This record gives sequence, structure tokens and C-alpha cells, in this order.
Amino acid sequence: MQETGKIEILGGNPERLGAYRIHGGYNFAVSVPGGVPAELLLYRGNSQKPEKIIPLPEKERTGQISAVCVKGLEPGVWEYSYRMGESRGADPYARILRKEPGKKSRQGEYRGVLAAPAAARLPALDIPYEDCLFYKTHVRGFTMRAGIEQKYRGTFRGVREMIPYLKELGVTSLLLMPVYEFEEFPPEQDRREKTRDQVLREQVEHPYALPEEEKPRKVQKNYWGYTGGLYFAPKASYSSSGCPSGEFAEMMDALHEAGIECILEFYFLPDMPSRTVLDILHYWRLNFQADGFHLLGEGSWIDAVTEDPLLKKTKLIYLSYGEERLARNGRQQICRNLAEMNMGYEELMRRFLKGDPGCTEGAAWFLRRNSQDCAYINYFADQDGFTMMDMVSYEQKHNEANGEDNRDGNNNNYTWNCGAEGPARKQNIRQLRMRQLRNAFLLLLTGQSVPMIYGGDEFLNSQEGNNNAWCQDNETGWLNWSRTKAATRFREFVGRAAAFRREHPVLRQKLPLRLMDYQACGFPDLSYHGERAWYLPMEEGIPSLGVLLWGPYCSRPDGAGDSPIYILYNMYWQDRKFALPDLPEGMRWYIQADSGREEGFYTPEEEKPAECGKDKKILVPARTVMILTGKQE
Repeated sequence: MQETGKIEILGGNPERLGAYRIHGGYNFAVSVPGGVPAELLLYRGNSQKPEKIIPLPEKERTGQISAVCVKGLEPGVWEYSYRMGESRGADPYARILRKEPGKKSRQGEYRGVLAAPAAARLPALDIPYEDCLFYKTHVRGFTMRAGIEQKYRGTFRGVREMIPYLKELGVTSLLLMPVYEFEEFPPEQDRREKTRDQVLREQVEHPYALPEEEKPRKVQKNYWGYTGGLYFAPKASYSSSGCPSGEFAEMMDALHEAGIECILEFYFLPDMPSRTVLDILHYWRLNFQADGFHLLGEGSWIDAVTEDPLLKKTKLIYLSYGEERLARNGRQQICRNLAEMNMGYEELMRRFLKGDPGCTEGAAWFLRRNSQDCAYINYFADQDGFTMMDMVSYEQKHNEANGEDNRDGNNNNYTWNCGAEGPARKQNIRQLRMRQLRNAFLLLLTGQSVPMIYGGDEFLNSQEGNNNAWCQDNETGWLNWSRTKAATRFREFVGRAAAFRREHPVLRQKLPLRLMDYQACGFPDLSYHGERAWYLPMEEGIPSLGVLLWGPYCSRPDGAGDSPIYILYNMYWQDRKFALPDLPEGMRWYIQADSGREEGFYTPEEEKPAECGKDKKILVPARTVMILTGKQE
């Protein structure tokens, strides 16, 4: 034992990493690479120099873990960091961080604070996937131009202020891009280095060019945060109060009180230890009551996460689990907690939307895709790619502002500008774009998988053709809430479409559809139709599809069976006729929605019977989606 003034230094417990309170002081435990000298630096308050420097000799380590118990440290008074070799930085397990005096916001310029972090009070919600409507956004970008108090913009409190908007839209699950403390700028020594992709591109494009004198590159801000970081601490720059953990906990409680889940994105490197990943997810789940996680990156840690008992009721979203992992999880499943980001949906459904031939069979599959073991998240737009407004306005990316000579970002976006690149004055082009966007949202919200809206798409937000706004912490990357009348009307349409989905359980079933009459209802649970009833020649390649969902297979909350719903998707450039399947006696088809109308949906007072001729066929105009429901006359 070593005694220094009122501070006692004892051997510590290496079992639990981080700094945590014990009787009379704190236990510190940190992983140190072999052969590297290490020290614990203790600061009193906001002092620039450490008041105590405690060596962590290698001979006293357990494996690679240095642990020390320091008694006499008062909570809220002391800060700490570690020095390992020539570098100094914050504890990767620190729950509360504070910038060093006069420094910026890089990880090496933070110190941990010895104090208990705030915690959420209300429990997680556990909303079944089939009842969810996801809304993905960036804390800063979502609120920087919103109509809220200036001091709350770009912060967790700003998200809290926007909860009434999310409720009105029908959102059940808010998916937030990284909110942990990540580095916004590369370290000084990396600023002059070119990326590997840049070097390879230059060798291919200019194989005989003489090497130029290396010049400092423009330093781009990491706005999105898809990188490693100090995973246990909510991001300081997203706090309006100076207390990130407290403000984040209050936001979580407010969301849960409003009936909205919060799903958090984490990016992990392949070599991330499984134990560390579990420690991180456990902390956010238990301390902040996170409802789920979208896990990015690849590594063996994903097996530990899916098999972890503590997370068995927590939503876990990943790119792809694989059949073996899903089967293994299914044997231990107590609820459907796994989901995959349905990346193939975006590509194929964008092609179907713009009328590409040969997409009908794939579109039919994506519209019905479901599984009792794993949910699927459908989306037309994510942060990586064009927004939905840009999807119908641009065919070429416009990423010049990113500083990569427009070479970054995806070149395959499967978009159609409807006849003009960028903003258009011609009324017919603008009307066609609105019709295509209504078609897209009706496709998204009538599929069996979980729909996800990328923030701003519901009111025509544009990034002016930038499909990779990773560094655009400005008006390009922020949502523009100064909406036009057209944007307001479109948001109202999206809200009505979401409400229609919510009202009809046949559109959001938990179990896979069988395409057969397994309940002896007289109709299959799902059937396909074209110009002839009960027959759809998908091999012809024409992008049109009639889908009949037989409502009585599902019950509404009052116990009554749902209505039959017949959805006619005509993405073809010409009008198409669809057969109207016969309904039971006393019932008739009524038109509920028509994407050719600006309002999209009919009000109860406006709805009208579907008109058909003697051939019992209904005409659906080119590039139009119509929704019909069967009702008693």
C-alpha cells in the first residue's frame, strides 16, 4: 500500500473495466497492451495539470488489465485519464466526459469524470416489429433548422421537442445515427495522408503522372459518426445543458412516455472484443433503457450479441445474420427480436418504381417477405444515397462539395429524374415527381416488412443531389423545415398512409403469408391478379401487379376481421386494366387511395365504389397505385 496525503492507493479489482465507485473511493481498471508503460492521471476539477500520477506497472497486471483502487476521491470533484507510452487519452469505459481546458473535441482531449451518470426512469417499450414504423435521422441534422428554441437545436433536447411531430406522423420507433462520443476530425498526423482509395484511383487515372508535392488536404468533418469512439458516453456536442448523459436520459424518458421506442446505431470494428461490445450494449440497454440497436460493421462479436440472454427482448438489427445463425437463435427465441436491413429492397423497388422491366416477381416477393424468426426493415432511402425527393429529381450524383471531385458516393442509385436533372419548372415534371413519390410511399407502407422513413423524406427534403453527405454538417445535411405548400400536403399524405397501415393488420402480419386458403375462408391469404383474375403473367416483365390480401385472416383490436384489401400497382408507362375479383355476396369494392390524386387518400365522405365495365375490370392509369377495400354495401 502506498499513501499520498489523504489519498490511499491499493491493489484494484481487474474483473470490471472502467472506473466505478467503491466504499471510500474508486476502482480503476483498464486494458494495456503488453510492454507498454501506463499511468493513471488524476485531476482535481478543471485543472490543466494532473494532481496525482499513479504508475500502473506491468508486473502488477492481471493479463493485460491494470487495476488500482484509489480511496479518498470525492464524486464530482475528480477527473481522470490514462497515459500509455507516448499517448494520452480518456478511459474507453468512461461514462461521463469533459473536455480538457482549452482543447477541442478529439478523444485524446477528453477526461473521464468521477460521478454517477444519469439514468432513464421509464422502461423500454418492446413494440412488436409488425406494429412498428421506423424513422431514421441524425440528432443534429433533424433539429438544426427546426422551429424550436435556438439553444435546443442540434441536441438531444431538440429531439425531445420534436416528439409531437413524430407522434402526429405515426412513428413508433426512432432510429438515431451514432450518439456516442466519436471523433469529428482526424488527428493532426493523418491530415496530409491520402486515403487508400485516393491513391489507387490516381494510379489508374494518371499512370504516368509525376508525383506532386504533397499538400495539406481539406479536412472534412465526420458528421455522421460511423467510426469508433468512446462508446459509453453520449456525445457532448449534442447536449444543450452541458450534461449529455442527463439530457439523453430525459430524451429517452420523454420518447417512452409518448409511446415511441429509441433504437441506437453503433459501428464496431472487426477486431472489437465481444466482451467490450456486450459491455457497451448492456450499459445503454440498462442505464438508458434503449429499445434496440442497429449494429454496423463485421466481426465475431455478432454471435455473442445474438446469443446474449440479457438482450433476448431487445431489438437487434444487422445487415444479414445468415441462415445458420437465425436457426440457432430461433431455438432460444423468446420473442422476435432480430431484424435485417433489407438492402436489396431499395435497389429492386426503385427499379420497379421507375418502370424497369423484369422487376415484377422481385417486387411481389419483397412486398410479402416476412419470417417468424427475423423481421426485415424496408426503405427507399437511407443516409447513404439519394433522398427520396432526389431519387425522382436526379440521375447523377452531385457530391462536389465533399472534396473528392465527385468520385465518392454510390454510382448505382437506380433513380429517374422524370425528365429534367435537378429542380424543374415544368408543371408536368413536378406533377410526375409527386406521383412517383406517392407511389413509393404506398409501396413502402403496404409491404409486410417493417417500413422505415429516412428523416425528411416525408416532406420532400432534398440534398441537391448529394448522395454521400457524410461531411455536410450544414444546410445540405440538415433537414429543411421551411416547407412549401406542396411539402406540407405531402407530409399529410404520408401521415394518412401510415394511419391506413396502422388500421389494417392484414398489411402487417407477423407470420409469413402462405398464398393458400388455409383457414377455409374461401380465399387465399394472399393472391396475385392481372388483367385476368387469379392470374398474373410475371414472366412478361411488365411492371404491374395486383395483390389481394384477404382481411378476415387477421383480427382488429375489437375482434372483428379485417377488410379485404386489393392493391393495384401499375408502374408501367401506359394505362393497365386489372380484373376485380368477386367478393362475397353483399360486398363491394371501394377505392380508398389513388396516387394520381394530390391528396392520395379519399376521405370517408369522398370514397366511391370502384367502377368497372361488363368485363369486371378497372382501369389504372400509368404510374399509379390504387388501394381498394371490400365493404358491405
